[in-house]
Amino acid sequence: MRILKKIPIHPSFYLVFIWFAVTGQTLLFFILIFCLLVHEMGHYLVAKKLKYKLSSFYLAPYGVALNYKDSKFLGKDEIKIALAGPISNILFCIVIVANWWIFPETYFYTSEFVDLSMGLALFNLLPAYPLDGGRVMVGLLSEKISRKKALKVVRFVNIVFCFVFAICFVVTCFVNYNPTFALMIVFLLGGMIESKMEGEYQLTDVFKKKIKNFSSVKFLAVNEQSSIGELMRAVDSAKLTIFCLVQDNGKTVILTEKKVLSLCLKHPITTKLSQLDI
Repeated sequence: MRILKKIPIHPSFYLVFIWFAVTGQTLLFFILIFCLLVHEMGHYLVAKKLKYKLSSFYLAPYGVALNYKDSKFLGKDEIKIALAGPISNILFCIVIVANWWIFPETYFYTSEFVDLSMGLALFNLLPAYPLDGGRVMVGLLSEKISRKKALKVVRFVNIVFCFVFAICFVVTCFVNYNPTFALMIVFLLGGMIESKMEGEYQLTDVFKKKIKNFSSVKFLAVNEQSSIGELMRAVDSAKLTIFCLVQDNGKTVILTEKKVLSLCLKHPITTKLSQLDI
């Protein structure tokens, strides 16, 4: 119980527990928790590989929710981290199914793990925020438009999915009652509401490094054909990085890490420096 008190839990997670309990499927609820842990382990390992760390989180029915609100990351990194969760669930299913060929008798004990794990993976691949598919869409759109606009697009997609699930729920009320669609609507609407229970990955060592007095600085000369994303990738994880932008008119402009980050948040990372008013 002490552990549960320390873990922030999304209110919708309690709805899932109630639903499983009322339908007499409490065991499936604990299997779902195990599948969620497999899902999150994929996120964690890839994020750690990319030098990110989890600063806060909360437990939700679709996984351990992470928000990236800080936006101190590259779009490609966000896509890799987001896809790691569903891929982990799919690989977990493959391992179990392969085990059935060797030990057929285990099918009766593990089939539900496969069903829930695959269902979790497919649900998370929906292009709706804060599901992993929505994060992938944000990462892809951020290559062309600003992240702020990308989030607006994905939230609109959330509304579309909510209408679709609402229609499906109404249909099941007359054909074969299934409250799952109603729960999906709750999850997607919850993802659109700002809350203090937000999780985020922050890039370690790059924008929060400890600079010692009289430590060396990394200077890099770039031209106006360089993109914002290229500058972000060039930031040193150990040294303070300063860019010397050599413009076509012969002038030199100094760009700090803070300035590069500010540009990244305001413009697509594929934007060339020549397109900016610096």
